[in-house]
Formats: sequence, C-alpha cells, structure tokens
Amino acid sequence: MKRFTKLQRVLISMIVVVIVFGCIMLGLRQNVMTNPGYSAWTYIKYGLIDYPMTSIGNAVSDLSNLWHVYDDNVYLNEQLAIQRSYQTMYQDEKNRNQELTDMLDMQGQLEDAMHVNCTVLERPVQSWDETVTISAGKNKGIEENMLVSTSQGAVGLIEHVETATSTVRLLVSSKLHNNIAVEIPLDDGTSVEGVLQGYDTSRKAYIVNLFDHDASVTNGAQVATSGKGGNYPGGIYIGTVTDTVMNDDAIISTIYVRPVANMQSFNYVTVIGNKKS
Repeated sequence: MKRFTKLQRVLISMIVVVIVFGCIMLGLRQNVMTNPGYSAWTYIKYGLIDYPMTSIGNAVSDLSNLWHVYDDNVYLNEQLAIQRSYQTMYQDEKNRNQELTDMLDMQGQLEDAMHVNCTVLERPVQSWDETVTISAGKNKGIEENMLVSTSQGAVGLIEHVETATSTVRLLVSSKLHNNIAVEIPLDDGTSVEGVLQGYDTSRKAYIVNLFDHDASVTNGAQVATSGKGGNYPGGIYIGTVTDTVMNDDAIISTIYVRPVANMQSFNYVTVIGNKKS
C-alpha cells in the first residue's frame, strides 16, 4: 500500500484542523452577536478564551451559590431543631405548672389531714410500675403506709422512709403488700366498703373485693379511701369502676377499678396522713 508523503500528511492535517475549527465556530455561532464587522480573530478569541472563561466563572459562581444554599439549609435545620427543643421544654413546663395548680386546688380539700408536697426524684425505668423516690422523709413527718397522691388521685403508699427521702410503692405494683380500705357510693344513696388487694395487668385495673356481696355497684362509680385500716384519711380518690365479676349465684363479689389517668407520668405528689392529735 502506498504511503502518504510528508507534504500530503501536512496538508491532510491542516484540512482536519480547518474542519474541526469550522465545526467549533458553527457551534458557537448561536452564542455570538451577529455582526459582519467581527473579524476572525474575534471569533477565535471568543471561542478559545472568552467563552470558556465565562463558562468557568459561571460554574464557579453556581458552585459557590450551591455551597451557600447548603450552609443555609444546615443553619435552618439547626434552628428548627432548637425550636422543637424549646417547644418540648415549654410543653413540659406547662404540664408541670398545671400539675402544681391542680395540687393547690386539691389541698383545699385536705384541711383536716396532714399533707406534704414533694417532687419525684427518681422513677427507675426497669421498675417503672413498682416504685418512685420522693423528696421528703422523716424531716417532714413522713411515715410508712401514708398515702401518696397526684393532683388526680392516689397512686401509692409510703414503703420506706429515710431522713430526707422516701420510697413509694405504687398501687399498680405487683408487690403491693398493704391492702387499702375503700368506699364506693351506690345509686340508692348508700355506700359499700371493700378492700383494694392488687392490680390486674391484663385488665389494667385494681382488684377490689367487696365486704357486702349483695351491693349493686354500677360501672362508672367513683372509688375513694374509706379511712379505715390505714395511716391516711378517707375521701381520697382511687379510681373508677370499670367491670364487675359475679359468683356462681350471680352475686357481685369483685369489682375492677381503673386507676387515675396520670398514673404513668407525674412530677409532683402529696403525701397524705392522719393529723396527730
């Protein structure tokens, strides 16, 4: 096969360069002002210097703007997280203030009883439904078996007393050792007494055995302490009747009582006991 001479190779190279250059100029034609007075050098300068530099500058500017947008998004996300944190703190403080307000209202009903307001210091996660530690002890006159109540009603009994703290055994605990004497008003204006003996986790209700099995207790009846058999007065709300269980002879023997609504979450309690004579 015949090889090209050196001159032919040079001519071919020049033709290829001209064709490529023409294609570039044709591609850039839409981006250049149509003006017959422009020289070839103007096209070359624009295509090889001005247009690439402008494109690079635009790319750098776009990248810079994108980076600023990213920084703004990071800042806004941080501010949003802070706002959510503030909202959570605000709601928590609002709930605490409401608890305190409700407790003050309740204390108006305890003029004839010894009562001490306390803060919940500890409620272990592993024994959430068993015990809590409160900020009052022997130095405030706290004694074992006193009743512990939130703003909504009774939640536990004092189990152990230290100098400045006490341990409360919750009424929903599986290890509640002391029974609580209760009283339930009936539709006919009388009342029936019984004893709170434990907590049924499947029903999520207290188990209360009645002393009078002939009493007709209806669902929705309110249950309160009777003041008999404990180191605390009567009239402290326990819960609401949700169900009854009949014996074989269709006589009521056991009722189930739903605990107070805030049993699972409270920050303040009042320890209630009988006044010393």
